[in-house]
Amino acid sequence: MDYETKEDKHVRKWSFLVAGIALAGTMSGCGLFAGPPQQKVPAMVIPSPSHSQSVWMHANAAQHTVDLTVIAGYASQGFNLNGTANGAMWVTVPEGWHVVIEFTNDSGLANSWAVVRGPQSTQALFPGAGTPPLAKGISQGQRRTLSFVPTIPGSFRLASLVPGHESSGMWAHFVVTPSGQPSLRL
Repeated sequence: MDYETKEDKHVRKWSFLVAGIALAGTMSGCGLFAGPPQQKVPAMVIPSPSHSQSVWMHANAAQHTVDLTVIAGYASQGFNLNGTANGAMWVTVPEGWHVVIEFTNDSGLANSWAVVRGPQSTQALFPGAGTPPLAKGISQGQRRTLSFVPTIPGSFRLASLVPGHESSGMWAHFVVTPSGQPSLRL
């Protein structure tokens, strides 16, 4: 005859209880390890009925000019440029065209912008292609109109150079082509 001691019954009872709790947690997604860690979102666009190229960019091919509107913290949604973050916006401009950017700071923090070579750059790539002071930025509600001529083709960034902003997603692609037409892709 098999006899079960009082201790054996106690261990069996607690084993079933622990197994039941573990199974319930796994089934409900509340386990200790509920999946892989969250990933950083590579790009983001804040939905808006006004998100079209004609709202943000106007080009005059005959005069080789581009007017671009850039709003930091668009719709008061934090670290974004025109409602995009982490490189979701692509601005393409031909080399030698005159670029005029109307920059507005609509966020609750000081912001700047500059066309830079790449991540963590601290200087504007072209004369006039940034809002001084780059590391401090301009206050909420302020505007700056800047103009410059991109003189070298390549893939660059339009970024806020206030410390921590670019790494928080406040940057867009800025591509200078040897020829062609300006474009904006959101």
